[in-house]
Amino acid sequence: MLKQIRSKSVLLGHERRDQQKRKRPTTRKIKFSGVITLASASDRQLLINSVEQMKAHASDPFVKKIILDFSAIKSLNSCGTLFLAAQIERILNSAEFSVVVEATYPNNTTVEQMFQHMGLLEKLGLSSRVKKLDSSDVTPWLYVSGYEGDLESVAEKLPRILVESTNLTLRMALLSGMAEAVANSSEHAYDEDAGGAETGRERQKWWLFARQVDEYILVVICDLGLGIPGTLEANWKEELAAILKTRTGMKRKDHKMIELAFTVGKSSTNEKHRGKGLKDILKVVKEQHVGAISIYSNKGSYSIDNIAGTRYSGDDKSSIGGTIIQWKVPIEEFGFMSEAKL
Repeated sequence: MLKQIRSKSVLLGHERRDQQKRKRPTTRKIKFSGVITLASASDRQLLINSVEQMKAHASDPFVKKIILDFSAIKSLNSCGTLFLAAQIERILNSAEFSVVVEATYPNNTTVEQMFQHMGLLEKLGLSSRVKKLDSSDVTPWLYVSGYEGDLESVAEKLPRILVESTNLTLRMALLSGMAEAVANSSEHAYDEDAGGAETGRERQKWWLFARQVDEYILVVICDLGLGIPGTLEANWKEELAAILKTRTGMKRKDHKMIELAFTVGKSSTNEKHRGKGLKDILKVVKEQHVGAISIYSNKGSYSIDNIAGTRYSGDDKSSIGGTIIQWKVPIEEFGFMSEAKL
């Protein structure tokens, strides 16, 4: 008799769980905040929270559709926008996820134009409502993505200043930094064991923004790999341990790992020409006091801004799960007149 009661109790329990699963919503909506940026700690956290929600729903087998609500977005920062676009594209293109992803139009016209310019609206199943993109905050931006080895095909689309500058030191520093970041996206920025062939291919991707902003050239590049801290741990373990041993009390904070990346040796391929990109950029920004650099990697943030006269290095609460590097360089430093065009 007791066995029968227990059996019925177990069956009822299973039925209740099945009913609860059936009642779970199969469509989830994620509302993004007004400012898409990584520069502000509070806005960065809101953006990461939304992205983590999106990824969690995409991984939930009971969720069949995700709706991305862009209606409240009113301001786009280049680093935050590139990060968001990369995360969305990964879900859309990866075999790891089978969920349908849709979106609502932004209420802000400039935001809508930017998402249309990037092709993001089309990828999310929304038609292009703006007949002619005319915002000066949108049309100058170059937005491209690709895989390791693809940068050469992008070179002709880059701002002319980057490839024709008479300032050889600055030009080579900027281009080697870009080449290094792109190479990292398949060389060691991504976990070799993460996913199958198709999933791995999508993981080994980079995203790039470039434009002329007033008297400056701005280049932003993103990968969603191990991040600089993870790369150091994976590829320069002994050298990193030796450095940390000599620096008493130094903790393995992500921003400290970013700083160490400027001093640690060769790349994981042991090629001498690799592992130099960040160092070349830092040398120009730090030693020649030219322009600005901002690096976001996992929880860490590191920036030197010679234009504003500020520096920052610190950890935030949550990780972006990758690396975003932004360089801002005055046009005059390239040896061109200020009216030089893209």
